[in-house]
Amino acid sequence: MVMELKNGSLRQHLNNNFISLGWEQKLWSLYCIALGLRDIHSKGLIHQNFHCGNILSDFGQDAFITDLGLCHPANVQPSQNTQNSNKKIYGVLPYVAPEVLREKEYTQKSDIYGFGIIAYEIYTGFPPYYYIAHDEFLAMKI
Repeated sequence: MVMELKNGSLRQHLNNNFISLGWEQKLWSLYCIALGLRDIHSKGLIHQNFHCGNILSDFGQDAFITDLGLCHPANVQPSQNTQNSNKKIYGVLPYVAPEVLREKEYTQKSDIYGFGIIAYEIYTGFPPYYYIAHDEFLAMKI
């Protein structure tokens, strides 16, 4: 499955092919990504690192969500499993939900926020917040 899409991530395909992609291809890709996220959530999981670099898509028939290393059950917060109760923020800053940046827990809604950012990327062809540095000032802006 992964070998079929070894040519790159969604971001790479947007960088190389955005102008030639039709709306039908873009909408189909979003639909496939939504189905993948629905499958993850239907299993009671939170991806927690959902961004276009973790999606393999050639804007053909399928899109695959990868890098499930930070996935955890939605009903168990990571702070319940560790002695250190400090909340850590994982993921790529522009895709991290505002509530997570305000030290709330990751939820499935946090993944949906990331999906919205991905939809913006597919619509515009631009990475989120491409015009400013990805630093603490961006975190405050989000």
